[in-house]
Amino acid sequence: PACAFPCIVGADLDGCAPTDNVCLCTSEPFVNSTTSCIESKCTGDDLIAAEQFAEALCAAVVSSFTVHH
Repeated sequence: PACAFPCIVGADLDGCAPTDNVCLCTSEPFVNSTTSCIESKCTGDDLIAAEQFAEALCAAVVSSFTVHH
């Protein structure tokens, strides 16, 4: 969803390349900054869609990834 885009662009990459999903999905600063931003900018179905997208993206590269609230 569009509400999540600024959160991804402005996230703390924690030294990861923007295209390195394994690095990003295992980076606590990246996950925390992105999650808190998405939760503040997205609501309702957009929030659910953004969280599902993040979980699907990271589950593909990290076996035990879930978005924490």
